[in-house]
Amino acid sequence: MVLGLAAALVMAGCGSGSSPASRAADSAYLSEVHDSAPQIGSFRSDTQLIRLGHAACDGFASGASYVELADRLALVEGSKPLPSEDLGAVITAAADNYCPKFRARVS
Repeated sequence: MVLGLAAALVMAGCGSGSSPASRAADSAYLSEVHDSAPQIGSFRSDTQLIRLGHAACDGFASGASYVELADRLALVEGSKPLPSEDLGAVITAAADNYCPKFRARVS
C-alpha cells in the first residue's frame, strides 16, 4: 500500500494540469496550507506540497481514513517527514480544494 501511495505521489507530479481551474485549485490549496502552517515553506516547495495534496486525495479515494492517510504519507515522505500539524494542514487543504467529496473524512 505504501508503494501505491509513492506511485501516486510521482504520478500527481506528472499529471498536474495547467488549466485555469487547475491553477485556481492549486492557488487556493497553497494559500490554505501556508495560512494553516506558516513554516511549511521551509520543509517543502509548493510543487512538493501540490503533489502531496493530490496524493492525499488518492489515498482517500483508495478508502483510507484520515489517520491511515496521515500514517501512509509520513512513511512515503521518508527520513524527513513533515511535522504532524503541517501534514494535517496539507490533508485538510487537499480535501477542501482538490477532493471535497472526502471532506467528511477530515475531523
